[in-house]
Amino acid sequence: MGLIRLIIESGGWLLVPIVLLSIAACAIVVERLWRLLPMRARFAAVRSDFHEALMTGGAEAAWARLDGTTPLGRVLRAGLAVRSHGPELMRVAGLDAAQREVPALERGLGVLLVATQVAPLIGLLGTVIGLIEAFQAASQGDEFTTKLLAGGVYKALAATVAGLLIAIPAFLAYGGLSGLVARLSDQLEHAATDLPLIVKGA
Repeated sequence: MGLIRLIIESGGWLLVPIVLLSIAACAIVVERLWRLLPMRARFAAVRSDFHEALMTGGAEAAWARLDGTTPLGRVLRAGLAVRSHGPELMRVAGLDAAQREVPALERGLGVLLVATQVAPLIGLLGTVIGLIEAFQAASQGDEFTTKLLAGGVYKALAATVAGLLIAIPAFLAYGGLSGLVARLSDQLEHAATDLPLIVKGA
């Protein structure tokens, strides 16, 4: 608690953008987890419904049953919509639809990456400003003491700590979310690639 109090007391105006970055990063992480984690289970449900409808009612019934509100449902519907033009066009249409879904899956990750890069730089700027002020105060004083300089440096480094406290968790979250998005994207691409074979074997 002493370190947190020191950061708040000595952070100055540069603490404001760091706090704003932390709020933005937390909001993005929570929103992405809330949307992406359940998506894996929904993908499995869509695949199950699709296979069941395909086996019992054919491609037309499977197309009608697909949930167009999910990324996987939209990918499969895009492929089935051109099934009369052959398997290769089905695969291409599905892959195109899968690529169009990726930006929505990645929404907010760019801001999270910026937070990991900018927060330490803001903290470093605060440290440099703090060191300048500490040396300036020491040069203008009648008596230079190590305690005076150390106190200024101690407070100045708190800005760097604040930046790192935001950047490190944000970087870890970015890595985890990027991996999750990559796995979901792979599932969409595999579904598009396998669609012609699945329809042919039904």
